[in-house]
Amino acid sequence: MLNKSVNFGLLGLLAALSLTNSAIAEQHQHSPSAPADMTNTMPQPQGDQRFITMMIHHDQKTLKMADLALQKAKNPQIKALATEIKTEQTKEIEQLQAFYKQLYGAEVPAGVMNCMGMGNGQGMGKNMSLESLENSPNFDQEFLQKMIHHQQMSVKMASKAAENANAPQIRNLAQAIIKTQTAQIQKLQQLSPVES
Repeated sequence: MLNKSVNFGLLGLLAALSLTNSAIAEQHQHSPSAPADMTNTMPQPQGDQRFITMMIHHDQKTLKMADLALQKAKNPQIKALATEIKTEQTKEIEQLQAFYKQLYGAEVPAGVMNCMGMGNGQGMGKNMSLESLENSPNFDQEFLQKMIHHQQMSVKMASKAAENANAPQIRNLAQAIIKTQTAQIQKLQQLSPVES
């Protein structure tokens, strides 16, 4: 008898806790006026901020690769495409920095940017060794393969942001990145003897 009442008591307590948690979760979803400190701990608003810092970090690697191509590529078409990529990515970095300032009232923190890039970009890191590219015996081919892969990663990141971004300007920029970099990938693949 005692066991039954203890069990019913526990079930009642669990049901009450479950209802309370559901109510709190629902309140957070529908309440736009959540306190500022609470909003900062929620994962979703961090999405746009994370995307901006990750994409800037990624684009900076792209610029380094493009600089190498301008120095070392033998094919003049690769040099022309590296110049185009460099122009586009520089513009993109400036837009991302401007949006960061607009949305968060501060400059992009360099330390956070590099740290985030390292944390999530391990797959990129393995394929993006600038040293191995610089010392490659067949620079042009190696550059094309690495840049195709690198731009494909950008498109993946931008596709996620286009679906999940909170700020409309981030969604719009992500869609523009997808369009620009998909076109660049096609140009790279046309120059590449082995399509990646």
